[in-house]
Amino acid sequence: MNSFKKGDLVFIPSDVTLLQFNHDSHSRDEAPNKWFKTKKPAHAITVEHKRGWDPYYKILYNGQYWFTNEENIYECKQ
Repeated sequence: MNSFKKGDLVFIPSDVTLLQFNHDSHSRDEAPNKWFKTKKPAHAITVEHKRGWDPYYKILYNGQYWFTNEENIYECKQ
């Protein structure tokens, strides 16, 4: 299990599904209103993670906020 902090730079491989919801937060009962599948590897910034969102992290990708499963993002090592 990863433990990212707000502002961490993360790596996203290709073919990862990103989700957006009607609200700025995520609820287990809420269906996404928009989704996107990455076509190539990219980087993003972790924005937020709350215990109730497990296993999802909120990230900033291409200027938009998205949610993705923590299994889809990896630490960028210096």
